[in-house]
Amino acid sequence: MPTDYDKLSPGERQVTLSECRQHIREVPVSRAIRSVIVHHTWRPAASDYRGLSTVRAVRRYHMKTRGWSDNGYHIMVGPSGDIFLCRPLSRPGAHCRGQNQHSIGLSYIANFDSEDPTDYPGTAIGQQVVAALLQRFWLTPEDVHFHREYANKTCPGKNLHLDEYRYQVELLMSEHTDDIKVVLLPGSQVIACRPRLEDGTTRVDLRPLAAALDCEVYDHLADQGKVYLRRRARTMEDLQNLAT
Repeated sequence: MPTDYDKLSPGERQVTLSECRQHIREVPVSRAIRSVIVHHTWRPAASDYRGLSTVRAVRRYHMKTRGWSDNGYHIMVGPSGDIFLCRPLSRPGAHCRGQNQHSIGLSYIANFDSEDPTDYPGTAIGQQVVAALLQRFWLTPEDVHFHREYANKTCPGKNLHLDEYRYQVELLMSEHTDDIKVVLLPGSQVIACRPRLEDGTTRVDLRPLAAALDCEVYDHLADQGKVYLRRRARTMEDLQNLAT
């Protein structure tokens, strides 16, 4: 049975890009996130966009017609660059069959089958949001997917190209490496090891990371592409064990 939309208060919240980044960095998310899946609404198109009322209309359709518990998307981006937090990131979405449990769904309010993504500032703003999501969950641009990879659809539109989209996201990630933190559990110690993204791979300075793990660099075999770490010796017995 469809959920009674009228008995639930709207959960959408419009935020700035800075507020969105902060929300992504700080909101608790216990489920494993393995991908960000990009969509377009198709209907409404960018030409139909009327701000928050359009976002709430999408939520109403998802709940009253599709029978879902909330907006199927976690984040929506308007053609002018407005950002809306919709379904909580902590909850699986309802945006891509078979992929919802471990993904985050972002949708552009547009029809990129007929509308040109380069005509709208929101396209680049959405890429900024995707970059922030990848950094938060230690993903790479290769973990960005289009809905059409999993369904017989053109979503997020014929005029949006996956390789170019990933490339632009990677450039944005390299500009915001200050947002990346390496945190050592269980004490939540932040390790100053200069994390950064290079060619889709997260790289860090090894020695401060090893020190935080109570290790030392034992050997570096450049020709094999291997670095060996070992636990620091604390007692004579430890030294003897390391020697054997």
